[in-house]
Amino acid sequence: RYMLHLPIPQQKIKTVPKEDVNTLMKATNNIRDYFLLYLVFETGMRIGEALSLWIEDFDISGCTITIHDRGEMENLSEIKTVSSPRKLDCTQNLMEVFTEYVCFFHTEGIKTNHVFIKLQGKNAGKAMDYSDVDNLFRKLRKKTDIYITPHMFRHTSLSMLNAAGWEPELLRVRAGHKNIYTTLNTYVHPSDDEVSEAFKKVSENLKMPGREALE
Repeated sequence: RYMLHLPIPQQKIKTVPKEDVNTLMKATNNIRDYFLLYLVFETGMRIGEALSLWIEDFDISGCTITIHDRGEMENLSEIKTVSSPRKLDCTQNLMEVFTEYVCFFHTEGIKTNHVFIKLQGKNAGKAMDYSDVDNLFRKLRKKTDIYITPHMFRHTSLSMLNAAGWEPELLRVRAGHKNIYTTLNTYVHPSDDEVSEAFKKVSENLKMPGREALE
């Protein structure tokens, strides 16, 4: 007996326009939330990777962030694959926001090394977790009427790099993908307009003489 396996159409990744990113960041209530959105948008890291970051992972002078695999974390954050540990370049602007956030919230009473911490309630000062992020994005969606998830920030960041001409292998390393095919299948998909424009550039080279010229 033979089973018919129909191909599953690939779903198009969901991104968010740059102006909507600005709107969402302006809608945050404190510098921690602003920094979290800025970080995920600029670096394209997964939200679990952001929650796993420690203060010492930030090299302010070198403008780099290193993602480590530290195993099970106190807030249950995790990195996804063996390729997730990596060093990410970032802007001076992001580092300045990081410095401002740390100086304001990471006071002497904070016992965790985690960058992102809870700001209110009985667990204030402890590591921020996935439910905190879910609550944040739910509030932002309600406040701005813009549908957004942390992964959409990641997709937007990496899609912008692809559109800027990044080579697939560079994009793979930036994304922390184990397999280049994951990167290719997710981000390297030219639109119909891009295919048409590329064809126009070489169409003259493909022209052949008319039939009458061959007689």
